[in-house]
Amino acid sequence: MMTLLAGAATCSAAEAKQTVHSQLHEVTLFFHGAELTHSANALLTKGENEILIDGLSPTIDRNSLKIKTTGGAVVSAYEFSVDYLTDPNTTPIVRQLTDSINFYTKKLQQIKVDTEINRQLIDLLKNGTTKNVSGSESGMSFDELVKTMDYYRTKSVELESVSVENEEKKTTCETEIKRLKAQLNSETIKNNRTAGRLRILLNAPIAVNSRFTISYFTTSAGWTPCYDILAESTGRPIKIISKAKLHQITGIEWNKVKLTLSTASPGNGHTAPSFDAWFLNFRNTFEYAKRIVSASPLPMARSNDALMMAEVEMDREIMPAEPNVSPLYRYIVNGAEVDRETYNSIDPALIASRTFVDRKQAGNTWDENVEGIWQVELKNSMDDHVTTSENIMNVTYAIDLPYSIPGNGKEQSLELKTQEVVASYRYYCAPKLDAETYLLAEIAQPERLNLLRGKASVTCEGTYIGETMIDASSTLPTLALTLGTDRRVSVKREKVQDFSSRKLIGADVEQIFTYRMTVRNGQNDPIRMTLKDQYPISSQKDIKIELLDRTTPPSFNAEDLGVLTWEEELQPGETKVYEISYSVRYPRNRQLNL
Repeated sequence: MMTLLAGAATCSAAEAKQTVHSQLHEVTLFFHGAELTHSANALLTKGENEILIDGLSPTIDRNSLKIKTTGGAVVSAYEFSVDYLTDPNTTPIVRQLTDSINFYTKKLQQIKVDTEINRQLIDLLKNGTTKNVSGSESGMSFDELVKTMDYYRTKSVELESVSVENEEKKTTCETEIKRLKAQLNSETIKNNRTAGRLRILLNAPIAVNSRFTISYFTTSAGWTPCYDILAESTGRPIKIISKAKLHQITGIEWNKVKLTLSTASPGNGHTAPSFDAWFLNFRNTFEYAKRIVSASPLPMARSNDALMMAEVEMDREIMPAEPNVSPLYRYIVNGAEVDRETYNSIDPALIASRTFVDRKQAGNTWDENVEGIWQVELKNSMDDHVTTSENIMNVTYAIDLPYSIPGNGKEQSLELKTQEVVASYRYYCAPKLDAETYLLAEIAQPERLNLLRGKASVTCEGTYIGETMIDASSTLPTLALTLGTDRRVSVKREKVQDFSSRKLIGADVEQIFTYRMTVRNGQNDPIRMTLKDQYPISSQKDIKIELLDRTTPPSFNAEDLGVLTWEEELQPGETKVYEISYSVRYPRNRQLNL
């Protein structure tokens, strides 16, 4: 009797322990890291249960692990571990590549065997023929010798041909294996040799089918903002397409998950900074440091602070309930009439707007039998499926379409938002730093665009120009986008020797520098031109610098930086000349970095 009870208890314990597979259904992706949410179902018995849940990422932050259950089940303990013995789930393309490599490997082994057998046959043919010709005591007759030679020639050609063919097959197989392995390395999921597994001990008050929700943070994923900037002409608005580049190597596939992008930056041990005492002391200065100042956003585009894009305005109002569907109603989808079955099959997540117009609202424009029309407009671009939410500390972009991201670490691009903005255009050149003339597009009130720092690909008049950078840390009132260079607007900077000199004045040396800049508008349209140059600033009382009268009066003078700015409009074919002239006086026994 005791044996039976012990056996029953053992069976009951075995029944209470089970392994279930989790399903990843929701991901919140941060710049560096992601929060993954899985779900699983398990039938619990009354009392203690032990559940093993697999299908989790092996690269998790264990401190972030959260477990929720339903049905009154209480989690008493849990343990996360990495299973190194699991048979990893691979994608169909990985399985196909692996099968192809195995096929060519076996074929290569067979070719090597055939090659070795063929080599032995060649050696046997050579040795046997030599023995027959030279080993016979009575000698061979002429006919026998001719037959032996003919046989040797025919067989040798046949075997050598087989050798050449085998060598070609071997080369082909080795090349194919190398190519397949390279593709496999590109497609293979990183960390796919391990799997995450969660062991949970819990107590259920009654037998119940409980649903588990498991969430955790992992650093093996992230996203970066980027942009496409399209400028068709200087007379039309600029189109800014906000995008995201996503990647993940969590060791599991993200198949049709609910994806949300967040600008938050989860981290460990972050604390607000505080000041310590700042003590000043003397230090030796050996040389006056040249200050190279870039007073323009030439290589960089500028924007205000940290949001990715303007809030997506989506119609979230609850539409009126559809009347009892009958043949007396018509259905218009994107301007085309469809039948009732097609209308009912539309996924609600794909509907941008839906309106109902009854006979009283429309008058007598329909047949007498028609009671009303349902008009539906479908979402026609990816940004229609993105909802932007501004929270206290971050901005989130929720995508209402199921989204898949492979775990091979390859970047995937996701289009988030398209905006058209009015811009003013001007040309810019700082010939001391760069002789190229740049076309800039300036956008007022950049904060309304809510852009983040990121690279931007620029296409101007249908031609790809290159990359620029949108800098969200700038506090400038305008966003200046560099659209590329234009050689039709030329700037030449040269030193004017007649007005440059070096002379001794007592114990000092005085040098005069004069530079002339010639700007020509080679276009057929007038342009706004911004020209910048620079003179040095003194940081020592023994160094005296003076801007001379020959200098063309600037539009702006940033004296603290020594930067002169000229802004003028140039007519088609017009040429203008600007000069900058300054003197530097310093002790004759010292040297400057001029």
